[in-house]
Amino acid sequence: MDKEDKITEAINNWLLQYEPIKEIAEMIHTEELPEESETLALQRSGVESLPLKYITEKGWYRQYQYILLLKSYSEDDIQRLNNLDWLDNLSDWIDKQNHARNYPILKNKQVKQISCANAITYETDEKRSYKCVLFTALF
Repeated sequence: MDKEDKITEAINNWLLQYEPIKEIAEMIHTEELPEESETLALQRSGVESLPLKYITEKGWYRQYQYILLLKSYSEDDIQRLNNLDWLDNLSDWIDKQNHARNYPILKNKQVKQISCANAITYETDEKRSYKCVLFTALF
């Protein structure tokens, strides 16, 4: 497993600390979201080397971007509002973890900041939608 896979694994494990995620699934899939509803997948959407700000002998700052996808039912307004509440609560949890400096644990890198950039839902068919949270981690 390369360094990037370990970063994704660490973020996956960190997200599982959020209890409402464990109420949905015991694991978060990587990249691919299974067909069934109420499943989670973590997708990396980019890695960006930041302007030349050297951090000790370990290298340069990098920003990793991730999307957490949850396919869930959204047949009526109540379910759609519940989906949005779930996203807002996860976004708040990520912010609280950032303020408390409770970050994913890595052996060779140190997380400096995690922030939630966006939390949206979008429809996949008449009965299901994706909950989608885009967040970034600065190493």
